[in-house]
Amino acid sequence: MARHVPPRPDPGDDSAYAALKARIIARTGHHYYIDKDELLIERLRRRFRATAIADCAAYGALLADRSRGEAEWACLEAEITVGETFFFRYAEQFQALRQTILPALIAARSHDRTLRIWSAGCSTGAEPYSLAILVREALGDALPDWRIAILGTDISVEALATARAAEYGRWALRTMPPEERLRYFTRLPPAPGIRREGGYALRPEFRALVRFERGNLLNLIEPKTPPGEGYDLILCRNVLIYFEAETVAAVVRGLGRRLRPDGWLLLGHAEPNPTFSGFLDPVSLPGTVAYRRLADAVQPPAPRPLPPAAEPE
Repeated sequence: MARHVPPRPDPGDDSAYAALKARIIARTGHHYYIDKDELLIERLRRRFRATAIADCAAYGALLADRSRGEAEWACLEAEITVGETFFFRYAEQFQALRQTILPALIAARSHDRTLRIWSAGCSTGAEPYSLAILVREALGDALPDWRIAILGTDISVEALATARAAEYGRWALRTMPPEERLRYFTRLPPAPGIRREGGYALRPEFRALVRFERGNLLNLIEPKTPPGEGYDLILCRNVLIYFEAETVAAVVRGLGRRLRPDGWLLLGHAEPNPTFSGFLDPVSLPGTVAYRRLADAVQPPAPRPLPPAAEPE
């Protein structure tokens, strides 16, 4: 039986496509596409149509152009990154945050009243905004006495623009009971696109706790990059699936270096790896596993749990 050869996105030769694919993987780290030519080609075709370019060689030249290349890279990165997300995704981890992790951090930080949280690979912002909702509810009336910094980073400029707008369709809020939607959001009138049936704008008091920056997780691998001030909590979920195993280990090691001594790291359910135990301490929590810095790992105190979340619809 003849080997199936996926269709190329242009009439150019295979070497131009191979070179373009290699550049994309090297820049983004998305090893996910190494054996998914048909998917990558489909997404490249969209950019070819948008830029009126006919082949891979010409598109490669556009990416290398000093005046237009970076803008096109931003469009391409948005195209090849799967940005599907929703509020309070992975209920088990948010239950662990509500019952164990945030109460422990609040108790540990009660002397300086600061919390630094990083949502790495935040896509359109549902994850860091979900954290803002939890933090605000956990602190209650004490919130004005605290300095809260929640950072969301992503490689996609398009996703970050959506995150900063903080406006979402019903699908992004699908696990929220109606009363919670009204508590955290205001209704928006119908509009084209995701708001055909109306949408939801996050209330300002939650938006104010979060800021967004463009960031590439591959920068964590750079040995010369100083860790900077540590984070109390880092979430990096559903991003590592794009990377090859060696890159995953290097990125997670970099995330661990950016934790404060008693900080916490949460990964996606499919992303934990036994090799992480060489530099992180896994902590079993109901329904999930969290990580602490190995040398400084301590058992969390027995904090008072936060009120339970309402059941999803």
